[in-house]
Amino acid sequence: MSYRRLLITCFLLVYSTHPASADFELKLNQGVAAYLKKDYQAAVNFLEQALEENPESATANHILGLSLLTLEKYDESILYLEKAKDLDPNIRGIYLDLGTAYLKSDDLKMAEGEFKEAVRQEPENGLAYYNLGYTQFQLGNFEEAITALDKAANLDPELATQARFYAGLSRYKLTDYQASISDFQSARELGLGTDFAIASEEYLDLISRLNKKYYGTVSSGVQYDTNVVLDPDGVEIISDQSAARAIFYLNLGYKPYLKPDAVIGGDYTGYFSFNHDLEDFNVQSHLLRIYAEKTVSVRKRPTAFYLEYFYNIIFVGGSPADNLFSQSNSVRPKVTVQWSSLTQTELYYQFRYDNFDNFPERDAANNNLTLAQIFRLRDGKLFLKPGINVAINSAKDITGRRNFDYFSPEVFLETVSFLPHGITVLTNTYYFNADYYNDPFDRVDNQIGVRAVVSKKLYKVLSLDLSYQYIKNFSSSDFPGPEPFKYSTNIFSAVLTARF
Repeated sequence: MSYRRLLITCFLLVYSTHPASADFELKLNQGVAAYLKKDYQAAVNFLEQALEENPESATANHILGLSLLTLEKYDESILYLEKAKDLDPNIRGIYLDLGTAYLKSDDLKMAEGEFKEAVRQEPENGLAYYNLGYTQFQLGNFEEAITALDKAANLDPELATQARFYAGLSRYKLTDYQASISDFQSARELGLGTDFAIASEEYLDLISRLNKKYYGTVSSGVQYDTNVVLDPDGVEIISDQSAARAIFYLNLGYKPYLKPDAVIGGDYTGYFSFNHDLEDFNVQSHLLRIYAEKTVSVRKRPTAFYLEYFYNIIFVGGSPADNLFSQSNSVRPKVTVQWSSLTQTELYYQFRYDNFDNFPERDAANNNLTLAQIFRLRDGKLFLKPGINVAINSAKDITGRRNFDYFSPEVFLETVSFLPHGITVLTNTYYFNADYYNDPFDRVDNQIGVRAVVSKKLYKVLSLDLSYQYIKNFSSSDFPGPEPFKYSTNIFSAVLTARF
C-alpha cells in the first residue's frame, strides 16, 4: 500500500461510519503504526484485537488482510480482504490488493477478475494493468495479456522492463516474432543488468536462430569413459575397459519454407568418436532429417503439429569407423499444446525400422509412444519436463539366435535451469524396464541413467559444455555364466560448441 493510501486509511479512521470504542481506535491506530513501520506481525496482533471490538470495520479488515499478504499467509489474507470489500466496495485499491492475494495463492481466475475491476476503477493505474497482464499471461491468454501489458508499460515507467518482457514473451508464444523482438529489445535496454534483460537477450538469440533459413552447430571435445560400451541403436557391446576418446559433432540445416506459424526444413547430423586403443568401439553416425511444423490456435491455446522423417546409417570399427553396422528409417508425428504460460503438454509417436548388417536377429519394427509435461518456473529460469515412454520392439525370429522382442516402459525427468553469467544447467534422469519376453533366457533389463551438463556461454556463438553421465544396467537372465548385458559406466566430457 502506498503512503498516500495509508493517509486515506488514517482519514477513514476518524470518519468511520461505525460507532467505535476508544479501545478499538487505540488498537486500530497501533495496528496502522506497526504496518507503517513494516512490523507486520505486530500489526496483525493489534488489528485482530481491534476486530474483536468492531468486526465490521472495513479499514481494520483491509489493513489486516494486507499485513497477512505481506507475511505470505495468502488464504487468511483473502478472507479479510474479501470481508473488507463486502463492507465497503469503494475502499481505494481493494480490488488490486485482493487480486494480488489471489495471484500469490495461484488462483489465477479469481485474480484476473479482481484485476479487471481494478483497472475499470483506476484506468490510469499501471500496476493494476501489469498485474492483469501478468495474470492473463500465466493463464495462457496471450492476446489479452499483450493489451494489458502494453498499457502498463506506457502508464508506469518503473514497470516498463517487466511489462515489455512479458509482452514480448506473449507475442513469442503467438509466433509473432517480429513484434516480440521489439519488446525484448526494449526490456533489454530498460533493465540493463537485470534478470529480465538477461532473459530477453536469450530470447532474442533464440528468435534469431528460428528466423534463419540456414543454421548449424559444430562441436568438438574429449570424453573419458570408465567402461566403453558400443550402444548404437540400443545394441550393447561392452568392453569392460576404460578409455579416453575424441568426439566430433556437426549439424547443418536449411528451411526452404519459413513463416512465423509454419516451417518446412531438413538437416544433416554427423557424429564421430575415436576411442584411444579401442578402435573397434569407434562410431560414425550420419542422420538425415526432414521436418514440417505448423502452429495454430485451438480454443486460444497455441497448438503445434510436427511431422519428422529420419534416416540414420551407422558405421563402427576402424579409425574412422568404416564397417556398416545398421540403418534405420523413422517417422515421428508430434503435437504440443500450450495450456498456459506455465504448462505445455507434448505427445508423440515414433515408428522406426532397424536393419542390422551382421545381426539379423535384431532387425526390428520399433514403436515408441511418449507423453511429457513441461513446467515453466521462476519466470522462465527453470524448466521441468517429466514424462513417460512406452517402447515395443518386434524383432525377427532367427533360428539359433536370441530373440530381441521387448516391452519397455520408461519414466524420465529433464530439467533446464538458466543461471546468471551465461550459465545453463541441464539434467536428464531416467529409468526403464525392458522385458525381453521371447528371449530363451528370460532376459530383463532395469536401467537407470543420470546426466548433468553445465554450459557456459563464452561468446555470442561459442559455449563450453562440461558434463557427467552415469549409466547402470541391471540385467538379469538365466544365461549361464556372467550376465552379458550387465554393466555400469561413468562418462566425463568437455566440449566446445559453436552455433550459427
